[in-house]
Parts: sequence; C-alpha cells; structure tokens
Amino acid sequence: MSLQQLQNQSEAASPNFSWRNKVQSLVPANGVTVRHIKTGEDVLVSRRVVAVFVLMTMADFSDQLFGFQDELFDNKDGRLEFRGNNYGALWPRDGMPGLWMNSISRMAAIYNLIVREEEMFIQEKKTISTATATAGSGGGENAGVDKCRDEDIELVVPPVFDKCTRVLDAEEHLAARELNWEAVCDVSQKQGKKGEEDRAEELLLSCVEKNPFIGEPQVVLGQVYLTEARFEEAEREAERGLTRMLEWRSAWDKRMTWEGWIAWARVLLMKAKDRSWPQTSWGILNLGLVR
Repeated sequence: MSLQQLQNQSEAASPNFSWRNKVQSLVPANGVTVRHIKTGEDVLVSRRVVAVFVLMTMADFSDQLFGFQDELFDNKDGRLEFRGNNYGALWPRDGMPGLWMNSISRMAAIYNLIVREEEMFIQEKKTISTATATAGSGGGENAGVDKCRDEDIELVVPPVFDKCTRVLDAEEHLAARELNWEAVCDVSQKQGKKGEEDRAEELLLSCVEKNPFIGEPQVVLGQVYLTEARFEEAEREAERGLTRMLEWRSAWDKRMTWEGWIAWARVLLMKAKDRSWPQTSWGILNLGLVR
C-alpha cells in the first residue's frame, strides 16, 4: 500500500487527520529542543531543519553504505537497526550492495509527511491571517515568512521511492539483492551453457519486480536483451535503469562508481537505439570508444 493511500484513509477516518497528530507529536510546529553535541547546551531545531537532516541522512546512506556496514552491524534482516557490534569485520568485504534501502524508504516516508504537514500548517496560518485581516482586526502581517521557523528553507521532495510515497519491504529488498547477485556473479559465469540462456533474464526480472527503485539491475537486463538482439526491450530497460540512477545520483552497486554505471547505461541505450551490438569480446571492449 502506498503512503498516499494510508494518508487518505487517515483523513477519511478522522477530521483531525491522525497522521498529522502523529507528526505534530514527534516534531511540533515550533521545533524540537536537543542537546548540543559538544557543549551540552539546549538548542532549538526547527521542524524544517529536522526535515533537512532526514533528507541529508538519506543521501548520506545511499552514497556511503554497502555490504561492509551490514557485516559491521549484523544487518541480516535488512532493517539496518545497528544492533550488531562486529568491529572486526574486514573492509571492504565482497562489495555486495548494502541493505539500507528499507531504512531510508522509511525516512523518506517521514520526510514526505513532514513536508506535507509544513505545507498545511503554513496554508492554515495564511488562511487565519487573511480572515483576521478581513474582519478588520489586523493580523495580515502574520501571513509572511517566519524565519524563526526557517520557513525560508525550501523543502524539496526527491524522486526516489516514487517521490517518497513508498516504503520498500526489508524482505523484498533482501530477496532482490540476492537475485541480482546470482544473476551478475553466478549465472554470468555460466552463460552459453545449456539451460542458462534465460536464467539471467528470469533472475533480473524478479529482482526488478521486488525492488523497482534501483537502476543497476535494469541496466544489466538491458545488456542481456542486447546480447539477444532484442533491441526494443533493451532500449526500454536501459532507459529506465538510467533514469533511476540519475534520480539517485549515487550507485546502489558500488563495485563500480556511479559515473561508471551512467557511462555504461548510456552506451547500452545508444547501441539499443542503433539496433546493433558486438558479437566479439573485442567488440565489447571497444564500446568505450563512443561518439
């Protein structure tokens, strides 16, 4: 179920919007007071700055985390609750993609709710201010930007997780990662053997179905289709994968850099549109000579 459906159900069930009450209880309109990390003094943090911190944490996790952190914190269930303490884990392990997407999809949902609550709060404030001014009691000046609440900070909703409206199940994420790993690392070594021709496609399709929010498996699927001269399907998957990776601006599969993935995806998309693909290993190697 999408976040929007949950919100609509809450709004229909209660005129006070139960989700708004929850957001307000966690992060009140006037912000939250926290301890300064060095001085111990109380610091008031506005709700909009809290939202920015959530968004920055999402970006930090997506940019930095991979399988090594899962080993450090014994993140076997994919919820990334930092329960383990395996400080002897050796970097960088096997380079497998990390199980962080369930965690930041939940952050994204919270961020989305804070943004929506802020929009509604400001609109309500403007409505009250306008009504007060119309009644001749003054107050119109209260409709301006309140910098004490950091209302001059713009809260932008990123495109990931369908604009922060979907939560990726931890089990689905874990299963998708295993399917992708099997396709790229295991089946890839057996290509050409009897019974393996369609295995990579099957695994990658299942991976994308379970986790449609990442681009790398779709890019690899595009290569599978190019190898089989299925150019229309290759173009579709390469374009979708490229779009997803551009949305993230960081790699999910960090064995290659984000820039490397983008370059490879663009090569696949170009060749799919040209309706051509090399039939030799040297031809694959020379794909780096792009126009």
